[in-house]
Amino acid sequence: MKKRRKTGFESFAQTFLIITTVIFVFGIIMVKSVESSYNRTIQKLQNEINTVESDIDSLQMQKQELVSFNRVAEVTTSKGYTYQNDATASTAGVQE
Repeated sequence: MKKRRKTGFESFAQTFLIITTVIFVFGIIMVKSVESSYNRTIQKLQNEINTVESDIDSLQMQKQELVSFNRVAEVTTSKGYTYQNDATASTAGVQE
């Protein structure tokens, strides 16, 4: 059998195909690597957000405990003051 000689276009097409395939494979690997890196960063940020939200909830509960009427009365009494809860509305002096 005679070995057929490649034309210039066939050599170019074969080289182009090989180079394109190599670039495609490396491109896919790079995109997957970047995506994995972003996913790790996102997961880390979500964990930090959850921690901060938990801290905020805890501080909100502590704040509610500190501003409760019982706590205010306790602090005023311990400081030597008297505390009266005038939370009830008075209708004295209102004309109908």
